Amino acid sequence: MRTSGRTTPLLASTMLLLALGLTACGDEADTAPPAAAGTSAAVLPPDSCDGAGDRVKNHLSSAEVSSVVVNGQCTSVVITTTLGDDAAAAALRFCESAAEIAYTGDVNAVTVLAASGAELAIGISGAKCMASA
Repeated sequence: MRTSGRTTPLLASTMLLLALGLTACGDEADTAPPAAAGTSAAVLPPDSCDGAGDRVKNHLSSAEVSSVVVNGQCTSVVITTTLGDDAAAAALRFCESAAEIAYTGDVNAVTVLAASGAELAIGISGAKCMASA
């Protein structure tokens, strides 16, 4: 079967129009907003988890605490600090203080992070906080 000389230009024109039409479907309003620094998709809105994150942050009330978020399904409180990677003693104090009020509802773990993101201390419900190795 032989194609006419007109089929190739027609096919190319159709493909070009199709490609242009598809790229015109989206615009800047369709893109997702960028994530804020220090957040992840697992972080729940501040009004979630019965305000556990806010209660812990208020209880700690330290300038060394950068943020307190509740991750997972309201099971883990993560405390980000301005502490250095060698500040295990201070991290343990934050962990133990947070543990006094954090373990309500589904919250069963507390993690304290250094400014670098390194884990400094961790606690679980029913046990003492421990410095991370």
